[in-house]
Order: sequence, then structure tokens, then C-alpha cells
Amino acid sequence: MSEVTDIEDAQADDPEALRGALLDQLTYLVDEIEALQTVIGGLPEQIKSERPAPDTLTMKELYGAIATLDAEVRRPRVERIVAEDDPTLDPVDPDEAAREAGWNEKELPAILDRVRAARQDLVEALRDLPLDAWHRTATLDDASVTLSTLVHRATQADAERLRALGSRLPGARLSERDEPLPT
Repeated sequence: MSEVTDIEDAQADDPEALRGALLDQLTYLVDEIEALQTVIGGLPEQIKSERPAPDTLTMKELYGAIATLDAEVRRPRVERIVAEDDPTLDPVDPDEAAREAGWNEKELPAILDRVRAARQDLVEALRDLPLDAWHRTATLDDASVTLSTLVHRATQADAERLRALGSRLPGARLSERDEPLPT
């Protein structure tokens, strides 16, 4: 079993390696989305756009949540952390935002295009930052967090969304590796 990485220790010990690993993981999650697309593409529309339980997002909404978070929450947060001294970030309910965004009315290929574009924009914005920007802080839920910590949380939340998608598909695997995502 892999050892769990303490994000704050990794940031202090080797910030360049941590930044590279987080950027790789953000990019890797898009690969996983595309892998699941091949399985999901042939499913009936009903399975893609109906909730398996009343408080659970549909498949389309799960993908849409990633696109919405990257474009409307994560990238603006990155910009604020870089531009402001200790900004206070508002908490977000991504499930509620995904439910309200109308993702079920959109075609899956269009949703996936939005996911890819939003993720690419986010990764490019992060990749262009100097290393010291990854140490900048913001306040979220009354706690101080670094940009590195927020990016790490994003990768973990996205991985959980993809696992939720994969669990709905008999025989689907997120990757050939049966281990935690890299950090």
C-alpha cells in the first residue's frame, strides 16, 4: 500500500516536485474522463441523465461539476490567491451548482469538450505561475490554506467523482493501476 503524502510536508520538502505531481494529476484526470467516455458513450440516455438516488448527481452532472468547478471556482480562486493578499474564499456546493446548471439537457460529447477546455485552462494557469505563488495563502472555511493545498483537494475531489462514475459501470476500471492517484 502506498504511503499517504502530507501535502504541507511535501510543499516544504520539495515544492517543485509537488507542483509537478499536482499538475500531472490534474492532467491525468482528463485521461481518466476520456477512458470512461468510451464506456459511457454507448449507454442509453436514461442512464446518463437520471439520478441513481434522489440526492446523487447524474453521470452528466458529475462531468459537468468538474467543468463548472474548473472554470467558475478553481481558476478564479487561483487568480484571487495570486492577486490578493490573503483573500477569503467563499465555500461552494459543487453538487448544487451542477444540479442547477442544466447539464442533463446537454449532449455528453459537448459536456466532455467543456471539461477538457476548462481543465486545460486551469492547468495552463497553474503551470504559468512561479513556484512561490503555490505557497500563497487564502482563507477558506475559517482556515488558512495554500494554493498547493487547494489544488491537491481539487485532484482528490475529482478522483472521487470519477470513482463514482466508474462504480456505476459494471466492469469499468479507472485505470490499469490499482493504487491511489499520484500526489
